[in-house]
Amino acid sequence: MDINITRDDILKAAQDARLELSPEETDSLETTINKTIKSASFLHDDSFGDPEPAYYPLKQENIIREDVPAASLPPEKALSNAPETEGAYILVPKIVE
Repeated sequence: MDINITRDDILKAAQDARLELSPEETDSLETTINKTIKSASFLHDDSFGDPEPAYYPLKQENIIREDVPAASLPPEKALSNAPETEGAYILVPKIVE
């Protein structure tokens, strides 16, 4: 499949988008767009066969550790780096009026 974007196509798209393009910008866009289309043309190739659908390209396995209850930090140690505390709570500045 051979797709080629012409200068007229770019000018029409620019007009639709209400853009003013200089001749240099138009030439640059034409070259860039056609190079991009050419580099993506392999997607039309049927050499991929019939791949199995996947949401992620690499095989994934769940690695789940056993859930073992353990002792938690004492509140004093958990709050030791907080700038201000009140009881078992961290005090923060009010940000909503």
